[in-house]
Amino acid sequence: MKKAALWILVAAALACVGVCLYMNSSRPVTQADLEREFEQMEPRDKDLGDFKDMDIPLDAPRKAKSRPAGASGKSAKSDPTDDGDDGATAEPTEEEKAEAEADKLVEAFDELTDRWTEFAKPGRAPTMSDIDAFVEQFRKVPADRKDECIHRALNLIPDENVMLLAGVLMDKSQDSETISTVFSDILNRDESVKLPVLREVIKDTKHPCWKDAAWILDVTKQAQADN
Repeated sequence: MKKAALWILVAAALACVGVCLYMNSSRPVTQADLEREFEQMEPRDKDLGDFKDMDIPLDAPRKAKSRPAGASGKSAKSDPTDDGDDGATAEPTEEEKAEAEADKLVEAFDELTDRWTEFAKPGRAPTMSDIDAFVEQFRKVPADRKDECIHRALNLIPDENVMLLAGVLMDKSQDSETISTVFSDILNRDESVKLPVLREVIKDTKHPCWKDAAWILDVTKQAQADN
């Protein structure tokens, strides 16, 4: 391997000499010229010096490029594909927090509805305090979730506890669509259930359903309570 490297150096030197002779000579360079120059430039063993004893590794390992301190950490932080620590929990967004809070309010009203659905006994009508609590809990439900909540309540609450729904009907702070939905449901119940509610409605001439309630009671001649 040492001799091969040495001959490569000699061949390169001869090539340079040939080029110089070609450029500086008026005649073409012959094979004899090259051989003569080679004899003059052939190195002696004593001129090689330490070069002969030098070990030339065939596969010298490449030196890894040094990386500035902290470069790895910065790269990891700036990598948009890095999801971070698998054990870390992402902070919920404001939208997610609002949705979670809305779910809690809906769940609370549904639980109250279920309670009055199961607790339905003749002669045990809800008190005014019960009605106020039911209406107040419904007020807390977000506007975009009220429709689902009131429809569920209308389907589940029995006639014995209809005054809970009447409380929502009489709450004029509710939107007109909700009031109309409750009013329509009560009209489809038994006469003994809906008539007391209609009589409450006509006491307030500013109620959104006053005209309809007054007309129904007038036609059925049930404006006043039966004696």
